[in-house]
Amino acid sequence: MRIQKTVFTVGILLIMGLCITGVTNAAAAASDMSQWVGKWFSFKMITKGIIFDGSNFIKASEKNSGYFKVESWNQGDEKFEITIYSQNNGGWEVMTQYMNYLAGNNLSFLFGFQDEEQQFVGQVVGKEKKGILSGASIQTYGGLVLAEDDNQRAIGSVVLKAKMIDESKVKAPH
Repeated sequence: MRIQKTVFTVGILLIMGLCITGVTNAAAAASDMSQWVGKWFSFKMITKGIIFDGSNFIKASEKNSGYFKVESWNQGDEKFEITIYSQNNGGWEVMTQYMNYLAGNNLSFLFGFQDEEQQFVGQVVGKEKKGILSGASIQTYGGLVLAEDDNQRAIGSVVLKAKMIDESKVKAPH
């Protein structure tokens, strides 16, 4: 029942995000978001769910942390390219992903993220000092994990929190 509520909630959030995107695109394009390029974030992510191994259901929970850097902003597609650095089996895994702008302004905005296994929506809230971006936090408001591997299937939820940090505090090789 809880998973059904999670799936339903995520579905509603994604539909709202698509509707907001449509309204935003119809009304006005995203403002210039280039102030975010080059910014680093530390993140913590928790995924919880159920794995079906072909015969049994197994509850699973995973914590992940790391860093990501905003590499570029594509004004035409309204998306950020980000490089994610996360620890995996004692080493660092590096991957490039995209974060889609949904609505807002250059200091506070909604975004959507989707890769092969997970999708979520959230909000970025930035702070300025003397007109310069000085800090930011990120909070998700819905997420879903759908994974398929050989005979296993998994579903679950994603919670991501991140904060902007100085590059000197990044412990990942970059």
